[in-house]
Amino acid sequence: MRRLFLVAVSVATISVPVSFVAVGLASPAGAASGVACKKLSGTISGNFTVSKCTPKNKQNTKATGATTALAGGSGTITWSPSHGTTSLSVSFTQSGTSCKKGSTEYVISGTVSGGTSTYTANGDAVSADACVTGSGKFSLVKKTSMHL
Repeated sequence: MRRLFLVAVSVATISVPVSFVAVGLASPAGAASGVACKKLSGTISGNFTVSKCTPKNKQNTKATGATTALAGGSGTITWSPSHGTTSLSVSFTQSGTSCKKGSTEYVISGTVSGGTSTYTANGDAVSADACVTGSGKFSLVKKTSMHL
């Protein structure tokens, strides 16, 4: 009986680390990307910028794009100083109460649909919670990031 117990403990000791490695390497479909930007700024009638992104990358410190293009459901952002592009397909849903009085919260969701940048990957999830003021300026909800 004691020998059977030792065999069982030995098998469990070997198989547990292997299962942790397998779980750690698995990547579920639609998983969030590795790029998270802590700042989003712009206006609804002009351009927007995402910055303060991680992982830090000297060739991709910030990205800009036309807000009106994204409002139509798709658009492209250009990273600087690399000039690489990331194409996005997004939708906006009015939701939440995390913004200051007089502002409206929008949930942004979608996917990276292409581009030349290697900083982001085709199929990565895009998500953010943004506040839009009455004058049309927008930013991220406090203590949140834009993932792309």
